[in-house]
Amino acid sequence: MRDEKRVMEMDKVEFAIIVNALMSMRNALLQEEKETDLVDKVIRKTIKAPTKQKKGIFYKAKRNDSHESR
Repeated sequence: MRDEKRVMEMDKVEFAIIVNALMSMRNALLQEEKETDLVDKVIRKTIKAPTKQKKGIFYKAKRNDSHESR
């Protein structure tokens, strides 16, 4: 059976919320003296996930040249 993969797009705030939630879950498991292997694996995958940068974002801003007012 083939594993299904999912892709999520999120900003920095959403990313921080997910990582903090996973860390809280890990800490709760540690307090209960339970295994954290699966949560550790998901934390590592989340932190190592590549970022996607928007292309051309710098070109969209209007330039304020002094020559435009002439």
